[in-house]
Amino acid sequence: MKKLPFAALLGALFLSGAVNATELPYGHDSDPDACGAVLCLLGMTRDGNCDKYIKNYFGIKRYKHGHFSPSRTKAARGDAVAQCKDDEGLTKKANDLWGTVPDGF
Repeated sequence: MKKLPFAALLGALFLSGAVNATELPYGHDSDPDACGAVLCLLGMTRDGNCDKYIKNYFGIKRYKHGHFSPSRTKAARGDAVAQCKDDEGLTKKANDLWGTVPDGF
């Protein structure tokens, strides 16, 4: 039930405008870089750290027989953003949208 208050907070912040990813109240188990990447990938923030988060996320690439592997890349990127434990629904949504994209936006 912890997910509902966090989702409500994100929704309120989304409606109020841009959100600074470093100002959100992440749980002590979450990696702020992973949560920041999720927010940037979903367009919920465009703070100064988005470039760093996006570059790190799309820098994760996996190959099979020397060729880009979308499925392996998506799994590896999913593992990276799964470190944001505050809202796994948003984490999955972001990775479903962008996990197989080779080079970003």
